[in-house]
Amino acid sequence: MAKFKSIVFFDMDGTLLSSKSTIVEEVQNAVIHLKSNGNLPVIATGRAAFEVRPFMKMCNINSIISMNGQYQEYEGKIIQNLKIDPSICERILSYAEQRDDIIGFYNSQTIAISADKPLARSFYENISSPFPILNPNFYQNNLVNQILVIANHADEKYQLNFPELEFFITGAHSIDTVIKGNSKGAGIKKFIDVARLNGIPTYAFGDGINDLSMFEQVDYKIAMANGREETKGLADLITDTNDNLGIVKGLKSYNLI
Repeated sequence: MAKFKSIVFFDMDGTLLSSKSTIVEEVQNAVIHLKSNGNLPVIATGRAAFEVRPFMKMCNINSIISMNGQYQEYEGKIIQNLKIDPSICERILSYAEQRDDIIGFYNSQTIAISADKPLARSFYENISSPFPILNPNFYQNNLVNQILVIANHADEKYQLNFPELEFFITGAHSIDTVIKGNSKGAGIKKFIDVARLNGIPTYAFGDGINDLSMFEQVDYKIAMANGREETKGLADLITDTNDNLGIVKGLKSYNLI
């Protein structure tokens, strides 16, 4: 007998979270109900694990694919913790400084930022996240799972200059950066294999570009009405917006709650 009836992967920003970066009570109760029904809820996000733990606790979620697959936990146990080499961190920091961009160094426990500038302040305010510690040399003595480029203009030039990395443009000024070949989708495949959960129906809720790879790995793809057109184009179902109980309605559409 399968351990879970299904696995449901949830993106955070624009999906599980409202536009105010909160989880409303109805969504919280729906995810708790989902789990009590014998399904496994999993966070799949570009954020660092420590940023989302308060939300996980609210919803009784113990599994996470964070930083676009770089760091993963299954039922509280670490199953993946990939790092970006310090020499790569140094090169991308140098390139960013030439462009007057800002670099965020991420791991599961903290974030360090290369410069304190209004653009960076605005970015973290918009996602209701505390401003990181200021330490441009963080990578020299600490593990880095993911790099965030806070760019004046998020474009393809980083990908052209650093082919050994994978870049996901997540906003007008933000680019998530991981090792080549990694993504939410690759993270989901690894998660299912390591946790030995093959053969169980899989669902994913998402809204952004970095959710496309996630959709490619699951059986049922649910896009938020507030999502990108590319994401909605891959979806089996377009639910309501993140501010209008899209998660609740999507789960009900598949009789998961």
